[in-house]
Amino acid sequence: MKKLLQNERGVALMMILSAIVILTALYAQFTFDSKISRIKATNILDKSQAKLLAESGLQLAMTRLRLYKEAFNKVETNQNIKSMVKPELLNQLWEVPFVYPIPLDKNTSQLVKQTVDKFQDESLLDGQMKVTIQNISSRINLNLLRIDVTKLKTDQEGNLEPPKSSSLFDTGNDDEVALDQSLYQLLKRLVDERKETDEAFADRYGNLNYQELFTNLKYYTSDFQTMNSDPFFGEAEGNFQRIPLTPKYGPLSSFSELYSIPGWNDELIELVKNEYSVYPNMMIDLNKITANMLKLLFPELQDPEIAEFFKYRDDPEDPKEMNSTADLKKYFVDQARIMMPETVDQRLEAFQKSGITFGSSPNLFKVISVGEYNRAIYTLVAYVVLPPMEQNQQNNNANNNGGGNPGGGNPNNNSSSNNNNNSAQAKQLLEPRIIEIQIN
Repeated sequence: MKKLLQNERGVALMMILSAIVILTALYAQFTFDSKISRIKATNILDKSQAKLLAESGLQLAMTRLRLYKEAFNKVETNQNIKSMVKPELLNQLWEVPFVYPIPLDKNTSQLVKQTVDKFQDESLLDGQMKVTIQNISSRINLNLLRIDVTKLKTDQEGNLEPPKSSSLFDTGNDDEVALDQSLYQLLKRLVDERKETDEAFADRYGNLNYQELFTNLKYYTSDFQTMNSDPFFGEAEGNFQRIPLTPKYGPLSSFSELYSIPGWNDELIELVKNEYSVYPNMMIDLNKITANMLKLLFPELQDPEIAEFFKYRDDPEDPKEMNSTADLKKYFVDQARIMMPETVDQRLEAFQKSGITFGSSPNLFKVISVGEYNRAIYTLVAYVVLPPMEQNQQNNNANNNGGGNPGGGNPNNNSSSNNNNNSAQAKQLLEPRIIEIQIN
């Protein structure tokens, strides 16, 4: 035993084995950390590439909307072109989705295949990209409810007159449209439809206080102290104090702000998000109008009559484009024969007075750009508006273009003067503007 304990060769062997075990553990840990770091770096690189693809898709969508704007303005200022080019033809500039790599059908001609292959070989894009542009010009802007202090009237002494307040349940006059009452009717219809198919929902919202919902919304968005005379002001003020939450006293800039307003929970917001918006929608697109919006416009319409309207407009074999309110009027008066011309004109004029107009030119878009690279997916959702040019700005542009008679022509030429006047009166669109971006 003594000899064994004095044998240094055994100790050296144990030390070497211990060192090998420690080095093996360190090597395994180093290898594992290296693999994890390499995977992290690869994931970051893939995500960055997917982000670049999504951003490129958004830029492509903005370019297509600019092309649409230029084409629209050109058509509006030239009556000869306008008579030949239909709005649905212009819409093809933006409404066709873009997918990369470009998918090809088996029946695609060889020439097209070669062109696509050449484009993809020369392209710097690496990965997959999908871009869609949706027309969401069929939604009512909730910010129309807010009370703007600059728009209030003043009395003879210069004091601001309080806005007229009424209950949501007042019927009002036929030649006027109370916007809060219209929005209440729309929300009530959506809730009632959901109650019929969902018993649990009906139990939760059987006694929903619509007046409180809209009063809280108006209190949150209206300018400071503009609602002092509202009979429901005190109740709304108490609701915000209990949270507590200081009202914004300004327009909603994002739909997600509704979640912070008392009474507006996830279920209700999910229910109304396809009918309402918070974006500056200047016109309801007649080709995208919903059944609920149509019922709001003409309350006397029955469900079968609404179904017939959409069957007529969206006939897959012979779709009918509603290019103006005249087309809408023609259907109900001449085609369906269920309304008098005066009734249609009266309702359209009443909504126009409340700030809601109808037409065929889309002005509010939802752009969805998805970039994919390996396992990374990056999605951008942008809301884009194409605002119309103010009339005085159009007149200034027309005067600048024709002022000074640079061509040396006769300034008294009536034909030229009429053309300039027509151009000034034509509707013109400004550059598309991104008003909100959501990242997923």
